[in-house]
Parts: sequence; structure tokens; C-alpha cells
Amino acid sequence: MPVPHEITSAFSDAQLPLCRALAEMLDEHFVHRTERRGCGYTQATRFLSDFVNRPRDPVDTHDLRMFADWPMAATEALGQHLVDEQVALGWRALLALPTVEVEPTGDDEGRHYLLRLRDALQHFHASLALEESHLFLALLSDVLTGCGQDGADLPGMIDKPKIGSCSQAEEYFLEIAHGRVRRGGSVNTIVGPAGQPILLEKVGLGEAHSAIVIAPVRIFGVTVPPGSLCALRYNDTVEPGQRARHGWIFPAATLHSVRFLRLTTLVVSPAARRRAFSQQMELQARSNMFSPMTTTIEHLVQFARGELSAVSA
Repeated sequence: MPVPHEITSAFSDAQLPLCRALAEMLDEHFVHRTERRGCGYTQATRFLSDFVNRPRDPVDTHDLRMFADWPMAATEALGQHLVDEQVALGWRALLALPTVEVEPTGDDEGRHYLLRLRDALQHFHASLALEESHLFLALLSDVLTGCGQDGADLPGMIDKPKIGSCSQAEEYFLEIAHGRVRRGGSVNTIVGPAGQPILLEKVGLGEAHSAIVIAPVRIFGVTVPPGSLCALRYNDTVEPGQRARHGWIFPAATLHSVRFLRLTTLVVSPAARRRAFSQQMELQARSNMFSPMTTTIEHLVQFARGELSAVSA
């Protein structure tokens, strides 16, 4: 039996067990440790993508399906009651800080569960030990509250694109981080409102229109951290960008929508990678990917800055 991940154990100890599929992913069940899937932790972040890429509804309880046992009907009734009382966040208001005071509504089961979850999330933020646990918990918390604080707001993509999220995407981004762009490929740099680079998109390198986040962005109220893999869709009419050394510079306003796909191995510090991504890091080493244990997001940021400098020179 695999040792439970500290996130799985924390929620179980709080009597808020995660659903079986998510728990098995975090606990590195063997079915999730394949060449294509990568490892259980990677799969768990793919699992979260279904929740991240939806508007934060104040009544609907889809986001609570990540838990094994939740009083959905009672929570939806509470959410509708709060919306009727002009509380825009609905049931999510009980998880946000500071929370709103909610008068008893008859069936208080939903309220009790939400308050228990609020207290548990606060405790986990202080008690979890692992870097990768804090990253996962931050995503999960933002999904539930819709109150992500950091990053440029980007329009979300609800429908699933044809772009995949296989574990080979890192192969290209590791090379790009060190200024190596394969023949026939290019790299576009997406900049935020202040002109800061926020995304690097690879083109003609594996699946097109997949990008890595290099500065925090927000999608549907969820802060997506640097090191995340996303799918991009441009507006039908896009103003010509600025030509850079390895591609084009585009403002974020040219994006029609962005979809979070998963966390890549670059999301954590090199010291944490073998622990967090286990099997996937072994596969990267066996595949002779370029410096998977030393490359960081800062290398990609420096690449992007070099692209911007090439335009201004």
C-alpha cells in the first residue's frame, strides 16, 4: 500500500475525505504512474483543471464533488438563500475570509460542513510541510472561494480544446529555458497590462498553442502559479505582434480564452521535484531531457526578457 499523501491524510483527519479518484492520484496509485500520465501528483492537477476552468457559481455545488461525502442539496439550498439575501458569493461566502454571518435556515447541514472546511483550510495553510502540498492547496482553495488574489486576469476557456496535456511538454520548455528552440519551431511571449511577460507559448514544438505560465495569472478567480501548463485561444482578429528573436510578442488582450491544463514539474523548486513528481522525474532523466533537475522558472523569465529586449533594441 502506498503511503498517503499529506494532503489526503489532512482532509481525512478533518473528516472531509477527498473523493476516491483524487485521493488515489495524490497517493500515487500505480495506474497513474505511466509514461503518458507522468505521476499521481500530475494527474491530480489535471483532475483539478475540470474545476478551475468553470465560472465560480454561487449556488451550484460542482466544485464540491472533489470531496467523497458532501451534503450537496443542503449546500445548494443555502447558496440560493444567500443569493436571495444579496450575498453575491452564495455558499462560497462561508469559506472566504472574513466570512459572512449566516442565520440558521432550517437545514443547517450545508453550513456546518462549510464552516468545518473553512477551519480546516486555515489550519492546512499553516500545518502542511511540503512545497507541492501548498501549491495544490492554494489551487483547491481558490476553486472553492473564487478569491485568488494574485495575477493578471485572463478570460477562461470552458470547453476542452484539442490540445492535450501529456507529460512531454516539459521537454520543449526545458530547452527553451536555455535558449534552445528547435528548427521549425518558435516561441511567442504574452505580456500583461504593464508589459510584463506572463506566458511563453511554443509553436511548432509538439502541440501548438500550449503555453507555460511564468508569472501568476487568474482564471475564473483562481490564481494559476508560474510553472502551470495552459492552452491558449486567440481572438479571431489579432493585431500583428512585435517580432522578437524567436517568435512574436503579443499583449494578453489578444487572447480569446485560456485554459489551465496541469502543473508542470517546473512549478516546484529543484530540491522538491523528485519527491513531488517521483515517476515523472525518473522518466525525464531516462529521456535525457535538458537539465530537468536544475532548470527553474527564472530561466524562462530571463528568456522572455531577452525576447522583449530584442524588440526594443
